[in-house]
Amino acid sequence: MTDNFIDTIFQEATKRAHTRFWVISDLQQGVYERAERYMSFAINDLNNIPGKLDGVCYLGDASEGTDLANINRMIDMQLEKLDSLALPIYYTIGNHETEYCRFCRKNGDLTNGRLPFYDAVRNRPNWHVVKSQEDFWFSEEMPEYTMLFFSDHLAKDGSWIGFYEKLPQAGSGYPYTKADWEAVRDRFAGDKPVFTFSHYAFPGGNRESEFLGQMLPLPKNYRAHFHGHAHIGDAVWAGKNLYRQIAAVDDHPIVQFDVSSLDHWRGTTVRSAFFDYYGDGEYGVFFRDHVNARWEQFFVSSHDARDACIPEQFQK
Repeated sequence: MTDNFIDTIFQEATKRAHTRFWVISDLQQGVYERAERYMSFAINDLNNIPGKLDGVCYLGDASEGTDLANINRMIDMQLEKLDSLALPIYYTIGNHETEYCRFCRKNGDLTNGRLPFYDAVRNRPNWHVVKSQEDFWFSEEMPEYTMLFFSDHLAKDGSWIGFYEKLPQAGSGYPYTKADWEAVRDRFAGDKPVFTFSHYAFPGGNRESEFLGQMLPLPKNYRAHFHGHAHIGDAVWAGKNLYRQIAAVDDHPIVQFDVSSLDHWRGTTVRSAFFDYYGDGEYGVFFRDHVNARWEQFFVSSHDARDACIPEQFQK
């Protein structure tokens, strides 16, 4: 017998899901003891949730700060816990992973473009990341849909950087144009459903990204977007949207989900989401509170609003 109705729904979803991914973001701690505690909350609770997982999507801000010894300690702890799951892990770089590089450059080391977390995982067999830290996207083809990931990116010599929410200023050396982002968008246009993942939201979501905004309008086969960055409950950075976990992409019938954060210092709990795919474009998202070992809410979609029809007033 389950504790509540959403447990029953999740059990039924587990039977129906063709694939299920655990989506996490923003452990983002400079204090090791907090980071270890928050990650332990998540992993311990995860191990008690029934059902098979097909992978983990880690949407950035895995660490913060500029103390390399502390960063490496944080990395080792996360690799031990995440690799123990024996699952594919799809990782996108977030803005805080670039802090060490930016610190080095600020202090005169103009050749250092190091990303400690990315460097630690990019050659691990179960981790999927951009081939080069200068790339801004990678993809994974599933039998029924495409997973498209967007990552923060920077020059290997640290001379330019594409991070945070705002586009770099003209003359910064940033090499990608709007056309480059549109080319990636168009590459995956077609009939196969596409689910996108990034540290940031599209316009319409929490702390929206100007990088992703260059890709609008999105093709009809783009189904949903997952992001972090705006920790749920953090009024300082999320502002009036501090509790908004679900939003639409501006002018699109595409829903985006703020899964953050594993961090409980700024966020209301150690939070993550589960992404299910049920076939024929139908998907579900379940938000998990790992501190209290309970479901918060869920969302299921079989088709988008645009597919129903156009409003009668515009029909001829």
